[in-house]
Amino acid sequence: MPYHIESDNESCNGYAVVKDSDGEVMGCHRTQGQAEQQIAAINASEDEQRAESYAPTQGMIEEARRGLDWREEYNRGGTEIGVARARDIVNGRNLSRDTIGRMASFFARHEVDKEGQGFTPDQDGYPSAGRIAWALWGGDPGKAFADAIMREQQRAAGDPPAIVTDIDGTLLIGNGVNTDLVETLNDSDATILVVSAREPNQRSQTESRLAEIGLNYDEVFLVGGSNATTAKVNKVNELLQRFNILAAYENNETTRRAYADIGIDARNPVSNRFLAEQILAQTTTIG
Repeated sequence: MPYHIESDNESCNGYAVVKDSDGEVMGCHRTQGQAEQQIAAINASEDEQRAESYAPTQGMIEEARRGLDWREEYNRGGTEIGVARARDIVNGRNLSRDTIGRMASFFARHEVDKEGQGFTPDQDGYPSAGRIAWALWGGDPGKAFADAIMREQQRAAGDPPAIVTDIDGTLLIGNGVNTDLVETLNDSDATILVVSAREPNQRSQTESRLAEIGLNYDEVFLVGGSNATTAKVNKVNELLQRFNILAAYENNETTRRAYADIGIDARNPVSNRFLAEQILAQTTTIG
């Protein structure tokens, strides 16, 4: 059933997801991206026939049209595949599951393009080739759309639940250990994935320290790099192909926002015990 987004609906302070047929408000959201995610999730769960293909959202259509206009004007950005995808989106054609998977892969690979010159209007060279390519695939609304559908499919396929945690400032705070968080993670039956901005050559001492604090983890990823947030988000996007990530504990506010943008419940580790109850209810051992 078609839905659209309204930014001036009297029932919401923010963005409302509204059913076209009768004007029913399906949800209220702080950002348009979150509203796009709800629409994608609704579309993913409507019925079996709809689950085979998905109609693009209005936000995706606007972005794809912008990308086509830019490409014609500046003669740069994207490939013929990207142009074909944009035309499908602009024409409102339903997108198959395989196409959604390719969209999710494109956005995961090209997230780093946002760090390049000319991606935002305040920078010289706007719109950059990367910004134009991003728009051709539906832009941020397309990313939210594809990521939400992929997560729904992963849940339906029974992908194992997992929780992501950072180390410095999260498991370790100053010279101390965040014992509440360590206990929370150890109480969970979810797979525990440690994703840290530490450099890969610190693996030995990192694993020794995690053993010292008594964390029962499953995998450790040391992503390093000059931009910790981008490196972490890229790694977590990869992990979303294998796991149903229930939550991520992270002390850095910018990284938490970036996790939230890809649909992950990102939590501040210093207030974790009370907030963890809903997670623990899904994956906790007895005792």
